[in-house]
Amino acid sequence: MTYQRANTQWMAGSMGVSFHWTGSVCNLDGTAKSYQDSVRDFPVEMFADQLADAGVQHCIFTLTHAKQYFPFPIPFMDQLLPGRTSPKDMLMDLILALKKRNIRFIAYYNHSCNGNDDLPWKEICGYADGAGHDLNRFTDNICTIVRYISERYKDLISAWWFDSPYSLDPRGPFNSITCDIASWQFPWERLTAAAKTGNPEAAVAINGGILSDEGHSTSQFLYTDHVDYYPGECFDLQCGAQPEAVPGILESRWACADSPAWVFTRKLQEQYKGKFVPPQFSDEKLYEAFQQNLDAGRMITLNMLIDQAGTINPETLAQFKRIR
Repeated sequence: MTYQRANTQWMAGSMGVSFHWTGSVCNLDGTAKSYQDSVRDFPVEMFADQLADAGVQHCIFTLTHAKQYFPFPIPFMDQLLPGRTSPKDMLMDLILALKKRNIRFIAYYNHSCNGNDDLPWKEICGYADGAGHDLNRFTDNICTIVRYISERYKDLISAWWFDSPYSLDPRGPFNSITCDIASWQFPWERLTAAAKTGNPEAAVAINGGILSDEGHSTSQFLYTDHVDYYPGECFDLQCGAQPEAVPGILESRWACADSPAWVFTRKLQEQYKGKFVPPQFSDEKLYEAFQQNLDAGRMITLNMLIDQAGTINPETLAQFKRIR
């Protein structure tokens, strides 16, 4: 059956931000609440106001990253691994606050089996070698979670950004698989279908890796043609991309405005002595990169550090506002 791509016209020229607000972030002073308490206290309206004031058009926000925690209820997840969800639906509050300010929401999802950050999850979900190893069960669990999220939030999710496919499929330019997969093949088309259950027009991207001008470009690799846009992760918004984009699949660029570590962990907090990392691009270079990508009809996203209390890196947010 021919794949019907989502309408991605809204993405072309959209300028946005992203945040890795996860169970691993801490506060500027190095303290951290429990995950459930941090979800309860996240300043949704203040956060949305700041994005609107800066002229943000879309926001990529992590549902879960290195460890499989979610800022909203998922009964199925509670059955698998209790204590990993929140009774408060912070995500709904956040999406509605952004929608009220005409900011599109893009859901970032990581299966959290890329590395050893979450060994209990790797075991219980079916990914890890050993007693819990069952990759078909892993597929069922991941797709059940994604389908539940899609059905819960429906068209409030404008797009999906799936990370770490290289821990599931050796065909791409990277291979970070840590279990015996033998001849097993992850069903990417099934994941895309699960993501679109609640909103068939939700655009899907599956991250092939980091774009680089040094030797070869990786993020344009397609694990499946059942996608709607390229994720565009890169070190520099001005980097090139090979191979050329498949017609109908929109290009994007996504780089860190401050730290390439992406997440404001205690390690980063200690390194910078309780301060955020300063912008890594000058205004001039960032303006040039924005203009270059806008002229090419791409979507542009800058990741900004954020602490557990919801404080956004003020320097990078101010820079975005100037360039915007």
